[in-house]
Amino acid sequence: MAKINYDKVKEVNKSVAKTKNKEFDLIVVVINRGFSDYIVDAARDAGASGGTIINGRGTGVHENDSVLGVKIHPEKELVLILVYRDKRNEIMKKICEASNLNDEGRGLCFSMPVSDIAGINHLINKNKKKK
Repeated sequence: MAKINYDKVKEVNKSVAKTKNKEFDLIVVVINRGFSDYIVDAARDAGASGGTIINGRGTGVHENDSVLGVKIHPEKELVLILVYRDKRNEIMKKICEASNLNDEGRGLCFSMPVSDIAGINHLINKNKKKK
């Protein structure tokens, strides 16, 4: 059985505590496979530092189509982008413009507040340098 390194646990807890008062949001974009690069590029152009792309499969109303009796389940990509709350609207606007998300069946984009986070020293240090 692995021994718990309590110094590491304390270090992680300090990191969470340091960022607890920062205001972050997670932008989630669900898009057809192959279009995630446009999403990440648009987000970066608007000030995001990058994102994480996860492969998935759609099961919504637009995925119930069939060809010759065979159901089509198009592959999707989820793009997760952690951003400062004050940049969220601008980044989401750029994402929607770049991917035509307002057209039916293109995908969707939403955000969620993030209350606690660890492991984002690159964002915190980048923000400190600007000040």
